[in-house]
Amino acid sequence: MRTCVAIGVLVCAGAGALVHAQQDTWTTDTARRMGLRLVESRNAAGPPAYPVAPGDLLFFTNVGTSYGAKNPKNSVVVIDAKTKKPIAVSDLEPAWSEKWTSHGIGVAPDGRYVYLPGMAPTAATNPGSLLVLDGRSLKIHQIITSPAQRPHHVKTFEDWMGRRRVLVEDFNWLGRGQMAAQQGTGFYVMDPMDNNKVIGGMTPGDLRGTPYAGFTAPDGRYLYYSMPGPEFVLAHDLKGWLAKIDMQTWTVVQNLPTAAYPIWTVFSRDGRFAWTTHAGEAKVLKIERATAPGQFDKVVGEAHTGPGPYGLAISVDERELWVADKGEGVAPGQRRTTVTVIDAATNQVKQTIDTRCVTNDHVIASPDGTEMWATCNASHEIVVLDTKTYQVKTRIPMPNQGDSHGGTFVYYTKGPSGVVAEVVADQNGLHGSAKEAARKGGPWMAR
Repeated sequence: MRTCVAIGVLVCAGAGALVHAQQDTWTTDTARRMGLRLVESRNAAGPPAYPVAPGDLLFFTNVGTSYGAKNPKNSVVVIDAKTKKPIAVSDLEPAWSEKWTSHGIGVAPDGRYVYLPGMAPTAATNPGSLLVLDGRSLKIHQIITSPAQRPHHVKTFEDWMGRRRVLVEDFNWLGRGQMAAQQGTGFYVMDPMDNNKVIGGMTPGDLRGTPYAGFTAPDGRYLYYSMPGPEFVLAHDLKGWLAKIDMQTWTVVQNLPTAAYPIWTVFSRDGRFAWTTHAGEAKVLKIERATAPGQFDKVVGEAHTGPGPYGLAISVDERELWVADKGEGVAPGQRRTTVTVIDAATNQVKQTIDTRCVTNDHVIASPDGTEMWATCNASHEIVVLDTKTYQVKTRIPMPNQGDSHGGTFVYYTKGPSGVVAEVVADQNGLHGSAKEAARKGGPWMAR
């Protein structure tokens, strides 16, 4: 049986529970204002797609069908972080996976859900959607769509009250040369403990610009969004800025002018400093954050990188910044292969590592700080780097030669009623027990 619902285009899917308006308890005022729709809810029960035991550390990534991939279907890939071997690949129905691609992935803080932001090959049948999968069966639990139909990145964070949240952002450009009128939905925050209801968010109109990638400060109250120029094709000519957002009030409290085409932001654990990559000028800017009322964030330094820097990670000891030199916006295309390592105190380049990881967009620090995992869009692999020696430890080919974008480390421990999962690191930094160990100054170790 197939079920369909009209949301501007006709959405059809396999057997599942349709969400009728009169039964809708998911749509919040924010979701309604932003045009976010829970298209379908399903029973995702089923046998586990992969085994887990206390002490396991797994890495969740995705393989799409772009960047020359031979992969026919968009999928979640689960990798054993100790053996560096894939142990599971999701098998989603063709209507929501065939020829689709994802440029990011996220996992709920307790491992309950996997978020796959799928972009569709065409909106004529099914629109691009955020697919919420059951974290163990890897089957579809929810299908959420936005007016832009181009979900991009997903990250987890803990807010200023200690509440666990999930941040989702649309790909707010439709392509090179596309005008501001074609911007996406913006970003929104969901409560994974309450059926992934939308509890906050902002549109490009709210921000008076085009948000690209957002990251939360250590206090969980402030959210920083990179804001490139208003038209992608002019990103090299128009300077960008960082929008500092107070999530208590959902207002912009500062627009900090930056270099051209800002993208990725990381923070020191004490929240005093932040760093942002700038693809338009091949540099990282260092920002001193305001520490008292009436003060404002300010740029206090810069460091040079390889061409078109994109993703950024800070080492667990906070001494180094690891930059993915993707070649973003650089002719003849996003096919660069280096990682630049910068001294966080002096802003000097320490190492330039040629990883042969083609079109490396994200770098994610392992929870113990000994490794950096680089996702390689165009060489269809993940390259694991040793943070001590700066050498490549291993290369993990992606199943079906799919393109990998981002990832999340999930750790499993023994709980009162079975194995318990926790996210310990993702594109938004350390989380859970790994973050607590770093705060105390000690190493995190899988028990």
